[in-house]
Amino acid sequence: MNEDLGEPRDYLKLHFLVFVWGFTGALGELIQLPAVEIVLFRSAIASVVLGWIVRKTWRVPAKRALAMLATGCLIGAHWVLFFLAVKVANVSVCMVGIATVSLWTALLEPLMIRHRKLRRMDLIFGVCVIAAVAVIFQSELQYAGGFLIAITAAFAAAVFSILNGRFAATTPHRVISLYEMVGACGFCAACLPLSAFYLSEGRGLDLVPSASDFGWLLVLAVVCTVYAYSEYVSLLKRLSVFTINFANNLEPVYGMILGAILFGDYQTLGVGFYVGATAIAILVLAHTGWSRRKRLPIG
Repeated sequence: MNEDLGEPRDYLKLHFLVFVWGFTGALGELIQLPAVEIVLFRSAIASVVLGWIVRKTWRVPAKRALAMLATGCLIGAHWVLFFLAVKVANVSVCMVGIATVSLWTALLEPLMIRHRKLRRMDLIFGVCVIAAVAVIFQSELQYAGGFLIAITAAFAAAVFSILNGRFAATTPHRVISLYEMVGACGFCAACLPLSAFYLSEGRGLDLVPSASDFGWLLVLAVVCTVYAYSEYVSLLKRLSVFTINFANNLEPVYGMILGAILFGDYQTLGVGFYVGATAIAILVLAHTGWSRRKRLPIG
């Protein structure tokens, strides 16, 4: 998709979804399971719920099904890296690293989509976000490992978002989500040995969540995945991948607020973090206004 074709309500829905996704980092902090197990349960629960919702319309051509399952594996990798960054650093730092997704999208879309040209303004906005992230990074060097993991997760997010833009044109959004959640679940199941030996801090596999963990997992799977992720896929029919991913840069702002309220992150974050986060919020609002304005008739 080259241009945004959405109505004002699509932009409002997009920003509401970004607000919902802002809770995912906090949920990753609240859930005591390792990153791989969190995503395994998240995608498994979402697969069951989505399977019931689309039980009469889930069939698609085999080639497309395989492509969506493969994309689901990439989504699983993105989520594992995301929650790993939360565990290694904290909610706010992880979600700021994710903000680089807009630059990755601006660079990768012309390479992955035929006839998609590199838009100068997209690149400028993306570079400005990177500058804001750099301000934060320099002020929080103790979290460098978490930043780098989150930036890698952002790269994966840009790739699967572009791929989803192709599926959205031909397949119902909940069917896409079903196949991708099954793929993510399969990816995490294959990664369980890695989690047991390297990512669980010596606890081994942790496949029996506590009652509180299971409750938060249900929120993560049903609200942040079945609802929010499916609606995100549906918006790809009307809004460009870059616009959606750029709006996602507000996640750090919501994550920062939640991290401050729930976990006291503000006690360990310096002035540079807040300067960069404020700049990101301003850039997202400016890009939303620019995207809408260029579609309006002049005069």
